[in-house]
Amino acid sequence: PPSYAQVSRDGARLNLRHVDAPVVDPARRDAEQLLAATLAMEDAAPLYEEYAKAGVELAQPLREEPWGARTFMVRDPDGNLLLFAGRA
Repeated sequence: PPSYAQVSRDGARLNLRHVDAPVVDPARRDAEQLLAATLAMEDAAPLYEEYAKAGVELAQPLREEPWGARTFMVRDPDGNLLLFAGRA
């Protein structure tokens, strides 16, 4: 059966579900940069700096988007893409 977990930090909670096989085909995920999750916050820059210093694999560096958000992406140990977005 699937197992569940909840990770929390600074008042935010992320609910996770383990499955035995990828939900999305990894080749398609990588080719199309399909996101597993988008996490919104006030300012993504401090977390980006913390992750960069810790050696987290960054799939996209911190950047300002045309619509005014500041975003970055990481790849989790299973290859899933997680987007963090905050105000610019």
